[in-house]
Amino acid sequence: MLIQFIDNVQSTNKLLSEMVMNGHASGSAIPPFFALCTDHQTAGRGMGSNTWFSDRGRNILASFYFEPDLPASRQFIFNQYFALSTLVFLRKRLPNTLIKWPNDMYVEGKKIAGILIEHAVTGDHLRHTIAGIGININQDHFPDDIPHPTSLLLETGNESDPHTLLEEYWQILHDQFPICGLAHADQLKARYISNLYLYNEYHDYNIQGIRTEARITDLDEYGRLVLHDRNGKQYVCGFKEAQPL
Repeated sequence: MLIQFIDNVQSTNKLLSEMVMNGHASGSAIPPFFALCTDHQTAGRGMGSNTWFSDRGRNILASFYFEPDLPASRQFIFNQYFALSTLVFLRKRLPNTLIKWPNDMYVEGKKIAGILIEHAVTGDHLRHTIAGIGININQDHFPDDIPHPTSLLLETGNESDPHTLLEEYWQILHDQFPICGLAHADQLKARYISNLYLYNEYHDYNIQGIRTEARITDLDEYGRLVLHDRNGKQYVCGFKEAQPL
């Protein structure tokens, strides 16, 4: 397995990105499926301005390097592959896990994992992708300002070895990768949508600053969320444009 451990790092995504750039410059490229993991991040990141909280050595904190063969316009196919692979991993222990669009993993309405995906583009094609993840394994407390968190320990009552679980997770990502392509786009989309948190359920959202009762009905080809309200009006929303209330 191509897994490198580092004891302490600002951000595994940031460091892996630097390693990739340095590797290209020196002629020693990082291989696909290389993983960088740590016991502690001083500046763990989520999507947008979100941060990630984790006590040292208690959880999975890792970033992975990929070279997906995808046009830049269809990059959400990778997101679907990565989220669904994470779902396979988590459901071995927590069968009720769902994907909260676009990249969080939820168990009974509580967040157990967050994903940060960063694509590098050349022309109209993806050059490479770095996907970082934080999975709460043995975390038993969280800051008060984190809404609805949970962990494998809190859900099952059992502690687990994060490093052993990371190896299992790496293998799933490796084995599932053949589905990450245009040929499997319809299959991936169908699986992703059917495993979405709040899919086809009416729920209150903040959409464009207005409280709206709507349900998730679809995704467009760019990965944007499609919702309809009770009057049939359609909303197509990008990241943070439809916030559950």
